[in-house]
Amino acid sequence: MKIEGMRKSLNFRELGGYRSDDGRKVRHNQFFRCSPLADLNEEEFGFVMSLGIRHVFDFRSDYEASQVPDPEIGAEYHRINAMVDGSGKQVQFDPKGIAEIAKEHDQANDFIQQMYGNLPYCLAYKEMFEVIKKHETPILFHCSAGKDRTGIAALLILIMLGVSEKDALDDYELTNEYRKEQIEKFFVKVSALIGDNEELKAKLTAFEGVSRSSAEYSIKSILSKYPDYDAYFEDVFGIDRKKREELKDFYLE
Repeated sequence: MKIEGMRKSLNFRELGGYRSDDGRKVRHNQFFRCSPLADLNEEEFGFVMSLGIRHVFDFRSDYEASQVPDPEIGAEYHRINAMVDGSGKQVQFDPKGIAEIAKEHDQANDFIQQMYGNLPYCLAYKEMFEVIKKHETPILFHCSAGKDRTGIAALLILIMLGVSEKDALDDYELTNEYRKEQIEKFFVKVSALIGDNEELKAKLTAFEGVSRSSAEYSIKSILSKYPDYDAYFEDVFGIDRKKREELKDFYLE
């Protein structure tokens, strides 16, 4: 089995092949992203086992992980929620949780922006980058749908390696292609609510897919606090310019 044989609904992919600003490309088979490992069928599980994954990062909350526990794949397991609110409380940011947020918060868009503004500084990503700094790859990271927390983690890895914002955002938005079936089923359920309102439809895509504007907000959050990405990666992850170049040498080809 090859990665192309994985079911699209799993949003299972890797970051290899993206071109960096110096013309090199991200090495293949180093960074894998997906939905929960419990979603894999027997053949898919066997394929993942063959990848030699050294670390699994589960970005879900305690509750989310308890409902659908990851099976053991022989890798070191890191379970730390990437999404917390201003008080440090864990946020369930699976599709169901997003729907609940929309119900409970009159300013749902502001709340979601706040979450995406906080993501680039979360402890979960700091733990992930510590492993990346030590060259302990391949790694696999996921959340409840492999789209929001997972998507921003992938975006930050790509930007750290010198991939353009556009390509990193395009990778983030690919989720809508991989989860097209789930998105379409969701819209069938809420068709009476949406009607012909295309603006509302675009906003509701984030329930089962992603909104590019959310990832753009994470980028905006970084660049409003730091003059450039070098300053951000050094302050938040301890990756100074020299270390960043060393990581590029290792993870690019």
